Amino acid sequence: FVAGCATLDEMTAETPPPPPPPPEVVYPFSDIPVPSEFDRNHSKSFVYESGSGAVKVGRFFYSGWGKLDEVISFYQNEMVNKGWSLVNAIKHETTILNYEKEGWACTLMVHSTLGKIYIEIQAGPK
Repeated sequence: FVAGCATLDEMTAETPPPPPPPPEVVYPFSDIPVPSEFDRNHSKSFVYESGSGAVKVGRFFYSGWGKLDEVISFYQNEMVNKGWSLVNAIKHETTILNYEKEGWACTLMVHSTLGKIYIEIQAGPK
């Protein structure tokens, strides 16, 4: 028998769950998030960055499993958290979200086919 200092309440108290991991970002755009578990299609995606890094332009393609409305909500929340302002949103078969921030523009196109979510991201200077 080993004696200890912990009370029964301390031993049975649940520890809070760890915070969720921060969203991944679109390299080299550290202010454009991507839902975790989504994979980048490297063969379709491209980025151009000038030698000084002053000019960056990219078109990125991601896909993953999930619910379309949850992915759209993710972007509506996380883009604002990263300093982007929503310019407009067009919702049809593909949801288009246009964002801007000082000197930059970003267009997100999100659609679902047979439960798989496809995201196209276009980003560059205004």
